[in-house]
Amino acid sequence: MTAETELPAYLPYPRFLLKMDISHTAKLLYALLLDRSTLSQKNGWQDSEGRTYIVYPIAEIAEMLDKGCTTIKGALNELDAAGLLERRRAGFSCANRLYVKVPAPVVQFPDQLTDGKPTLIGAENRPTDSRKTDLMTVGKPSPNQTNINNLIESQTKRASEGQPPAAYGRYKNVFLSDAELLELEQDFPGKWEYYLDRLSCHIASTGKRYKSHAATIYKWAQKDAAKEKPKKGIPDYSFKEGESL
Repeated sequence: MTAETELPAYLPYPRFLLKMDISHTAKLLYALLLDRSTLSQKNGWQDSEGRTYIVYPIAEIAEMLDKGCTTIKGALNELDAAGLLERRRAGFSCANRLYVKVPAPVVQFPDQLTDGKPTLIGAENRPTDSRKTDLMTVGKPSPNQTNINNLIESQTKRASEGQPPAAYGRYKNVFLSDAELLELEQDFPGKWEYYLDRLSCHIASTGKRYKSHAATIYKWAQKDAAKEKPKKGIPDYSFKEGESL
């Protein structure tokens, strides 16, 4: 490389990803979504709250990263659990919106008591008294470690809260998490609402209980798909009038 060498197209890869306990695919996916978010910023793709969002179908992501759709879904769930991504449904037959999250920035400012070395402290905790500054920054971790700790703390909090799944179906007795509902919408476009109502009516009329409503819907869908396949090896005995076999 020289001073005039042009760099090839590249993805923004944040340093905090290097220390995160998520898969390599999830890290690469975050970089891809972050790059797409910068496009949305330029194009003014913002919701009513001013938050930038992207629309990126799973099939296109899988093709871009040369991965299977199931692998991409797992990576999306990892980012969601780590607090780096939020998915919102945009309505029936509409593509889902993806909100890429960025950890809170870390502010640097000088401190005379630290031999001119910059002191690292979170922006929301920055004190106004310089004497407090020295006491509060002793033993502060590096900026990367601070971001990682914040993400782990967020992930642990979300898991401990254990948000209950929402109720769906005609009789509001089909319980699915946001991730499960999102996968149903993506795997069965145009049919997922039919399966929700079908399971809801079945539970209401029979009183049966299922360990996983999402798994039950997938099982029914597989049976329906098997029935729709034409059977092979059956001879055709049809004939026209006047013909004999």
